[in-house]
Amino acid sequence: MAARLTINKRQLAERLGDDFKVSWVEDQCRKRRIPHLLIAGQYAFTEQHVAEILAMHERRPAEEQPAAAPAPAPTPALQRRTRASRPLPTIPSGTAPLRDRGLPTHRLRRDAS
Repeated sequence: MAARLTINKRQLAERLGDDFKVSWVEDQCRKRRIPHLLIAGQYAFTEQHVAEILAMHERRPAEEQPAAAPAPAPTPALQRRTRASRPLPTIPSGTAPLRDRGLPTHRLRRDAS
């Protein structure tokens, strides 16, 4: 089996560039977001790991697309409704009015007797 050369987290941070710190590398390894080896409690990275990490963070320019028409205004059903904007319920004629729900019914009964 061929020996695999590895680098440590400090060396990886240096290879990735100024935007990447050792603490970021440690955090990403701990959260298992980047490929790595854990050897004797230390993070290690192969050249393949470095290539995968670089590919994960690669950004390509967006293709030029014609200017899109502005998005239509949201319909009333999609707008956020607040308590003040909700319509009040209507009571059909000929029905008994709703009782006041200010106090629980057991308190009303106890106070009435």
